[in-house]
Formats: sequence, C-alpha cells, structure tokens
Amino acid sequence: MKAPRIVKRSSEKAIKDLFALYGAFGRPLSLVEILIRIPSEVCAPEEVFKWLDDSVVSGKLITEEGFYWKKEFPLSGTKRKTQDLYLDSKWKKLQTLSGWFRHVPFFEFVMASGSLSFGNVNPNSDFDVVTGVRERRIFTARYLASALFSVLHARRLDDLQASSPDKLCFNHFITKSTYSKPPYNYYRKELYRNMIPLWCNGTSCEEFVQMNEWSGITKDALLDLHCARKGKSAFAKSIEWMLSGVVGDFVERRIARPIAMKRLSAYLSRKADASNEAGERVIIHDEELEFHFVLNYEKKFEGLG
Repeated sequence: MKAPRIVKRSSEKAIKDLFALYGAFGRPLSLVEILIRIPSEVCAPEEVFKWLDDSVVSGKLITEEGFYWKKEFPLSGTKRKTQDLYLDSKWKKLQTLSGWFRHVPFFEFVMASGSLSFGNVNPNSDFDVVTGVRERRIFTARYLASALFSVLHARRLDDLQASSPDKLCFNHFITKSTYSKPPYNYYRKELYRNMIPLWCNGTSCEEFVQMNEWSGITKDALLDLHCARKGKSAFAKSIEWMLSGVVGDFVERRIARPIAMKRLSAYLSRKADASNEAGERVIIHDEELEFHFVLNYEKKFEGLG
C-alpha cells in the first residue's frame, strides 16, 4: 500500500505565500506558473499537486479554465484570460518604444517591472521600468530620458492612476552600486525574479542578474525575446563623449543635480501635503533615484517568504 503524500509545513508556507501575493495582485495562476515560481528544492512538485488537490476539494482554492486562486479573492479564469489579452497588446506597444532606449546617453539597461512583469495589467496600466545608468551621471541620464520620451509623448507625466495608459514610468534609476540592496523581502524577491530585460548594453544585464541571484533571477531572463541586444546609437555615444570628464561632471553636479533636487523636493512636499503622509519609499541620491509612494504589496508581504 502506497504511503499517503504529505505536504511539509515549509512547503505549504511557500505555496500559501505565492497565492497570497498573486491573489492581492489579482492574478490567477496556471499550474506551470506555480511550479516555475516554487523551486523544486523549496517544494517538490508532488507536494504542490497534493496541496492543490486538497485545497480545491476543501474549497479553499478555486480552479477554473486551468487557473487557480484563493477563494477570498474575487477572481476568475475569464478575468485571467482578459488580462492576458491586455498583456499581449501592451507588450507589443512597449516593444515599439523600447528601440529608443539605445539612443539615451548613459543608459546601461532597461527592465520591465511592476504590473507588466507580474502580468496583472488592465487597460489603464502604464509601463514601469527599472533603468540602470552609468555612475556619476544619474541626474543627467534622467533629464535626457525625460526629454526624449516627452518629445515622443511616451512618458508618464502625473500620478493619476488612469491618466497614463501605455506610457513609460521612469520611477527607478539605479547604478552599479545599487543593482542589489536591501530589503531582501518576499515582495522584492518576486519583483526581481520577474523582471524582464528590454534593452541591454554590453554585460550590464549579466552583472545585474549576478548581483541578484538571491531573488532567484537566472540568466534565462536574458534570453527573453523582449530583450533587444543592439548597442548604443551613434547619437548616444557622441553625447556621452561630449559629457565625459570635467564637462560631464560640471553638468551633473552644477546643473542637472541641483535642478533635480530642487524640483523633486518641491514635488515631494506637494505629494506629502496632498496625501497627509510621506511616501513609502522615495530615494534621491547620486547612486539611486526611486519614487514609490504606495507600496501596499511590499508592506503587506514583507514578512512572507
């Protein structure tokens, strides 16, 4: 007689954490996605199957059209299929824009993040991107990117949820020293491992992946078909040459940085006054620029994993 399958407590926690996070995102999961997101060394596939079967039978888990979600979340298989249609459409739109990244001086890589990488999109979703830039040129790169994508009418200009569908949201610039940094919590683990490279210069993406192996991101991400491997354009290279050395240092330290600090400080003050609370995570310094005012997911799931 075959012994009954038993799900270890640690394995059960890993599965529950996954469903809690993606349920909050509003994203039902397929069996393949569940197995991909829970490594076999954390939870054996047979344990996943056992937990899914038991949870469906007990009513704790709903399954429909090949997708699973916890019953407390108002989801459906149809909603998931609709998400996938929006996701496919938005990827096509983003790829028409991603060819422009190679023209931005001091960009090293650009990765899709947020709802686009998790898949929980809707018609009003914008394109959150994490941008790797050259050290000591972060403010200059930000202004040059803002100028280019403003001309293309492709940059998000305000904070209203429904006002910027299909627009680029440059809310996180990092340099090599901040490719990887705490907090190493469950939300950020899933965020990093789901990032999708859009454009890479040289070996910058490989360095980012290597520094974030803690999250489970692998070199397979660099093989994603969304990633363009074209080098920098002649325009970008010429601007980088002109703004190298003391000239570039002067522009960064005496022009771009002071203007940005003044404008961003004023913006943050208005934002705090409007919401009566400070932003959840706002970072403004020479190694990183990050603007996230509502991090409900990270705050809620920081104890998971």
